[in-house]
Amino acid sequence: MESMEEKGERGELGPDAIRALRGGHSRAAFARMLGVTPLTVYRWELPESAPQARKPRGRVAQSLRQLLGAGGLSGVSRLPSLSRQPLRPEESVRLQPCLERLKRAEWRAAEEELLELGASGVLKTPGARALAAVGLAHLQRWGREDCRGAFATLLPHLGEAETGLLPEWVELQVHALAANLYASPDGKLFDATRSDAHVARAEALMAEHPDADARCLLRMAQMAGAFYLGEAERVARYSGRVAEALAGVTDPALRLLAEDICAHEEAIRGEATQATRRFREVAQGAARLGYAFLEARNLAFLAQRRLDEACEPEEALLLVRRTREAAYGGRMARGFSFIFAARAEAEALLRLARFTEAEAVLDEADAVVAELSWTPLHLAVTRARLWLTTSKPAELRRLAAKLSAYDGSIQRSLTGAYALFVEAMADLSSGPAEHAAAGFAAAGARSMELGGWPYLRRECLLYETAARVYAGHREEGRVVLRRTRAFLERMPSAWHSALLHRFEALLLVLEGRTREARELLEASLGTFRLSGDVCMAAYTRNLLAWLAKHEGDPAADELLAASEAELRRLGGMTPPPNFIPPSVRPPSASAPGTDSTPATRLGAEALVVPFERLSVRGMGAPLIQRELLGVLEGLFPGCAPRLEEVDSQGRITLLAGLGTVPSTDEVEFGDGCGRRLRLGVAGPLPADGRALLTALSRLGGFALEVATLRGFAAVDVEAPGPNESPAEETARDAELPGFIAASPSMKRMRVELARLSASRSTVIVTGESGAGKEVVARALHVLSTRSQRPYVAFNCAAVPKELFEGQLFGYRRGSFTGAASDHPGVLRAAHGGTLFLDEIGELPLDVQPKLLRVLENGEVFPLGETRPVEVDVRVVAATHRDLSQLVREGRFREDLYYRLQVVPVRVPPLRERREDVVALARHFVRQLTPEGQTPPRLGPDALAALMAHSWPGNVRELRNVIERSMAYGPLPTVLGAKQMRIAG
Repeated sequence: MESMEEKGERGELGPDAIRALRGGHSRAAFARMLGVTPLTVYRWELPESAPQARKPRGRVAQSLRQLLGAGGLSGVSRLPSLSRQPLRPEESVRLQPCLERLKRAEWRAAEEELLELGASGVLKTPGARALAAVGLAHLQRWGREDCRGAFATLLPHLGEAETGLLPEWVELQVHALAANLYASPDGKLFDATRSDAHVARAEALMAEHPDADARCLLRMAQMAGAFYLGEAERVARYSGRVAEALAGVTDPALRLLAEDICAHEEAIRGEATQATRRFREVAQGAARLGYAFLEARNLAFLAQRRLDEACEPEEALLLVRRTREAAYGGRMARGFSFIFAARAEAEALLRLARFTEAEAVLDEADAVVAELSWTPLHLAVTRARLWLTTSKPAELRRLAAKLSAYDGSIQRSLTGAYALFVEAMADLSSGPAEHAAAGFAAAGARSMELGGWPYLRRECLLYETAARVYAGHREEGRVVLRRTRAFLERMPSAWHSALLHRFEALLLVLEGRTREARELLEASLGTFRLSGDVCMAAYTRNLLAWLAKHEGDPAADELLAASEAELRRLGGMTPPPNFIPPSVRPPSASAPGTDSTPATRLGAEALVVPFERLSVRGMGAPLIQRELLGVLEGLFPGCAPRLEEVDSQGRITLLAGLGTVPSTDEVEFGDGCGRRLRLGVAGPLPADGRALLTALSRLGGFALEVATLRGFAAVDVEAPGPNESPAEETARDAELPGFIAASPSMKRMRVELARLSASRSTVIVTGESGAGKEVVARALHVLSTRSQRPYVAFNCAAVPKELFEGQLFGYRRGSFTGAASDHPGVLRAAHGGTLFLDEIGELPLDVQPKLLRVLENGEVFPLGETRPVEVDVRVVAATHRDLSQLVREGRFREDLYYRLQVVPVRVPPLRERREDVVALARHFVRQLTPEGQTPPRLGPDALAALMAHSWPGNVRELRNVIERSMAYGPLPTVLGAKQMRIAG
């Protein structure tokens, strides 16, 4: 007689048997009876040949066999043998502190406690053991970037999740983490199909167990899988979902992880400036939290972005060094982040002409790529540029072959497009330029077919421009040049713009416009020299020397010899041949040559090169400042230029240049974002020198404004430590008392408030109670042109109804009983300034038409007056209530509602701008410290406790917590978590 196991082997639990057992029950009902998910039942019922087909296993299979023998599910509501065993109370008590440590990125302490729990035998139930494994795997994956270690830790519990042994909420955590591990950047683990399957199972469980953190993890897994597959359709499908899920996340470590994903989404979409800003903010937030992995990862990407912005290579190397220090301190494995740090380091070394070191760094990164079984495309452009610079076409072709031979599943099609690009670089180095141009065009077209991968698209357009020029294709070169310019407008990069200037100059030479070509080459040289790019500066000087020879400059041969000697001295750089074809005739003798001196060039032509240098797209503020001084030094040799910032009190801060030589000529200008700057030189200047100084200062102001608005202004190479002075201690913040802007949303709001400075439009400020609406209203006044006029605050909820009209509009003596003297009212008291009407939703219905008249006509009718009185006042209203709902209920006039909604400003609650928590806490500590005493520092555990709290009372609650914590004397040197008296 056959045993039950033998019957199972014969296929009694095949798809037909499962459907027969299920009978008339839905898959969801059948799944609930068995303690599994509907997706699991669906996969049991698939044909056995289907890739996603599965068979029941373990205890589930055993119970189903019992059902076969009992004749089916008739009368069965749930199988007792499959009841999910809940966690014991003592297990939950022991596990909860460990899981809280994970949320605060306290990896080492959490790891020690979880390992101790596992070894002690305290965790008896499968759910408790699985939850501990989830915690350990979480810290391995996102604490140390050890994806394989995380997978090995979680693997034993995947089967338990499959068979329904775990409590559903624990099973949800297992599936959410498994989805991310299968979507991790490791070729041995990456499997988008399995990741999607775990996402589906987790989402089915969330129908009964909603979990904002788990939902965010699932969206992160979907976006990572789409990115690593390189499928534009999947990327577009999941784009924005992480940001949506982020709104409900309170876990500070998970919020940073999600912000990191959002930064990469912005970069993929070509929104480079927003991505740079977010990389910087995540790196700073991770540093404050002590989150080494995210700090290292985002510093690596920030280094690459800063190189695109033409920062000095030493700055990028400093960021990479901090990346490595953070990785070493966090005991991170050599993973994905290491590859991007190495790429930025090699790029910086290449610009310094340290070719051997750059190649060694790339070789080390290639070893990590091999360890991860990953696509080699991420290092391809930097290595191709290195070998193009050092004239190694054979190496370029070997790299192209390597990329073509890649047969992995990660971004395979995109890797093939990079192979076309590298092959075209080899042709540019040694082959026919026509082949190179066709190759770059083919690679660019392939990238467009794959969704327009912005990084490859930029390189293809840029180098196709050069190839068309070298091939003598003037018309085609001009077309590609226009496309490249348009692309760099959308995805600005100062370094790529300077390189494009050089290629455009070559095209101008082909067209016989040598004077314009010289101006562009000089502008390109200025950018490369100030950004510290030794290689590109040397090449550009060589091109200028050839152009001087073409123009008949007597010193050209000497210049050319010096340039070629410089290229050889750099090592590995072969002097290029004359790029000017014989068909291009030399200019006439009257054309300007290299012997032109600044004294003879003052006038309109003198501004061409400076304007080109200062209008390079993507330059950061520090580079613009250095360019401005470099231009002045070139126009007026020995003028000792300097740039200063002048604050509202007239105090001077030196930004660039020497402060030891007094200026004889100075011009003040603004950067368009609230700062006043002063450009000065030590004269004497030529007759038109003052006019040139003024024109350059205006252009510099516009360039700085663009840099600020596009996110290129801040550098932040050295992130502040946990107890250093925060950013709100700058002069600008000192002018806005209490307005703390550390989060992106509040920084954007500050810029928006500044842009409203010249307006008198009515503003309605909304937000939850305690969020800081009055601080925003005061900031509007301080930043406006009315800042020297009165600011009057009136709380509509604090005035009795019968006194409302008189307090607001004023009254004459004797107009009613008790009116013993004239009273102007708050509207007239605020004449010329700003009136803040707090809690406007409490305004009595019969007073509302009169306020509407004030807003419409600018006049008030005080009680007892027969004629209106004109008032010039800007009204800023605030409310925490839903005015539209009050309108629907008839408690607020619709016409007044729409008149108030001219400029709506929403103040987000503190839980949506957690970056402000620490900055606000430090601000309140300083504010509440008794005069003459040193403010205490906030300890790391206190910072973690503050970040972990949800702050339902917003900023007001945070201030109360700090005040309560400091009320008990004596005042300690360090405020720790024990002193943080946060209400539960």
